[in-house]
Amino acid sequence: MAEFRTLNDFVSCCRDTKSVTDLWRNALDFFYARKIKMVSYHSDDAQLPGSKPLGIVSDGFPEGWVCEYLESELFRVDPIPQLASILSRPFRWSEAPKLMRLSQEGERYMQTLADSGLGDGVAMQVYGPNMRNAYVGLGFGEHDPNLTSDEIFELQCAAQIAHIRYCELTEYRQRTADTLSPREVEILQWIARGKSNSVIAEILGISRHTVDTITRRIFEKLDVNDRTTAAIRGLGSGLVRHRRGAVV
Repeated sequence: MAEFRTLNDFVSCCRDTKSVTDLWRNALDFFYARKIKMVSYHSDDAQLPGSKPLGIVSDGFPEGWVCEYLESELFRVDPIPQLASILSRPFRWSEAPKLMRLSQEGERYMQTLADSGLGDGVAMQVYGPNMRNAYVGLGFGEHDPNLTSDEIFELQCAAQIAHIRYCELTEYRQRTADTLSPREVEILQWIARGKSNSVIAEILGISRHTVDTITRRIFEKLDVNDRTTAAIRGLGSGLVRHRRGAVV
């Protein structure tokens, strides 16, 4: 676990970080050292064609909540990311009903969130080049740390810095989209769902050897050595997306 005594330490680390995986881990270390228990990152990349499905990466949230959020498509009615995109300042999740008029679905979501036992958290928008913006949610868990405004501002700065570095590390997005074949994209999507090569072979009706070969080719094109990093880079390139509650 990296130790960041100051925001400047984190800035220096982000500047020197060469991989998306390391950047994510360092961001988690920074947040968790500052009384945060759960972290979520929702991409909102306007460069992607079509309907811009939601890309979500999270850590620390209970597995049951993550499954419900995706499988029940709660992300479609969650008003917090939408509110974050409107406001220029961070706000507590629990403040959402006071800051905007919620739809009935939004009100039901806020009640579901309150009943979930997740506790409160802070929401913020981060901004990138060419409208590559994202939402960051930082959950407090059962015990509210009562962060000061200065502490929340530090978290906002760290989230913004990490997002900018993420944008820099994934500038290859269009090149990646152009070089992966449709079959490679399909298998990358199944990898991102956590499926093994043998399971992917069964799903697609092809041999395990073929899937192994294509997986190695994907790793070479994405310049990665493991499945987790491939999935994260797939998200960064817009090839791996969340739709209907699952990565697609």
